[in-house]
Amino acid sequence: MPTHKPLLTAAIICFFASVISSADYGRYNVESDRQKAQTLVKQLHISEVLGPLAPVALSPFFGLTCLSGTSILCSRGVLPENEFLMGNPALNNGWMFFTFLGLTILTSVPKLTTVTKTFAEITEQLEAYAGIVAYAAVIMTSGAGSAEQNTAVVYSAGVFLFTKQSLLMIAGAINIFVIHSVKYFFELLALICPVPLLDAAFEIANKSFAAALIAVYAFSPAAAMLLNIVLFLICLAIFNWVRRRIKYFQAMVFDPLWLVFVKKLFHKTDEDIAASELRIVQKRIPKAVYAVKVFLKRKFWKMHKKDCCRLIKTSDSLILLKPRLIRQPVVLHFSGSVKIKLETGLLSNTLTIVDTEKDLLCELLFSNAYNSRLDGMRRDRRTIV
Repeated sequence: MPTHKPLLTAAIICFFASVISSADYGRYNVESDRQKAQTLVKQLHISEVLGPLAPVALSPFFGLTCLSGTSILCSRGVLPENEFLMGNPALNNGWMFFTFLGLTILTSVPKLTTVTKTFAEITEQLEAYAGIVAYAAVIMTSGAGSAEQNTAVVYSAGVFLFTKQSLLMIAGAINIFVIHSVKYFFELLALICPVPLLDAAFEIANKSFAAALIAVYAFSPAAAMLLNIVLFLICLAIFNWVRRRIKYFQAMVFDPLWLVFVKKLFHKTDEDIAASELRIVQKRIPKAVYAVKVFLKRKFWKMHKKDCCRLIKTSDSLILLKPRLIRQPVVLHFSGSVKIKLETGLLSNTLTIVDTEKDLLCELLFSNAYNSRLDGMRRDRRTIV
């Protein structure tokens, strides 16, 4: 599976570029920004804007479908008035309602059948990013507050100036990403669970919970926002733990499927794919001979259980490298005297490295997709010196 970090990084760069380009640096100072921020708190109905984030995060297209339907019913007097929904042309639109409904069916039905459920989980993250973009558009077209309030700078951070809409979009994106990541983790657990139809039951329960949250929001945006905050804090507390395991499950379940897809579509061999990935590693470690994506079986050295790492073989050493998004990677060089034991499994293989000189015992897991790259290691459960 390709990583989502480039997509997320590109989205953040584009967003901040738009914030900078739309700002007038000569008009604002710290004191006026503080006064506008205080005015914003008094005039903006935050609960109406951020209240429905939880259902959108749990099921982006379904949550937006329910939100659009709620907007239409509010405008017709069936549900209580809601300034954010009623004044929003993106939601208060019958065509948008049926568009989101169609996308909901298109993304939900594959999860209910055995043949297509794996493909549906592969595209699940795309739905999350689509939900973030769609809700950002909803906020931008919102009628909450005047146009002057929407474009007024309410916070300055160095060269960055944030408008009201910018702050709301950042809060919405973080909220959706964190909650959806935790929900996606449990979807993966349901997918690989041997209990029949458990993933279908989870999908039905997920959408039922999202619909219930929308119902709460329709009658009490403040209560919905409180529920959203509680759910967000719970998900944030386990976010890093969940993200490590999401990467692990994706590698074990989806990497073999992804490699088959790449080989069939682009007519690549295992050697071609290994060489293209090796070139990326060689930018940091020029002497690398081969590299394998591995995961720690248990906590080891400065790394956590299920951390995604690269096991790199050079001409004269063995290196374990843990990439990090902003900071320098964690790098461990094993000594020249190591013993390696390889045990094969159904979904994953276990690689045990014993460094007698440094007194280290490292147990790693890697996907069957990388079996062809371990030419120097026999796969017969014997110790390799």
